[in-house]
Amino acid sequence: MENDDLFDMAGAVNSREEFVRFVGELSRDLAAGGGEWENTDLSSYMRGLSGFAQDMDGYYKNMGEAVDTSKITWRIAAQMLLAATVYGN
Repeated sequence: MENDDLFDMAGAVNSREEFVRFVGELSRDLAAGGGEWENTDLSSYMRGLSGFAQDMDGYYKNMGEAVDTSKITWRIAAQMLLAATVYGN
């Protein structure tokens, strides 16, 4: 799946069922070679996830979105998992 498709899919997650489908697609993307993934091993992926979690207020501000990051939604969880694929720490 193209990274833009995963980006769109993550942004459309509104339920647990959609989150589960998204995680499945993310997993399949990595298994297929992780085309645009920079963090392909668990250690770097977890560092990316941690780094994005620390910086996500700035991300949403730069995207022009008013998001209360103290209240994680299924959509935000999906976006965090996707961001961790490329986020540097």
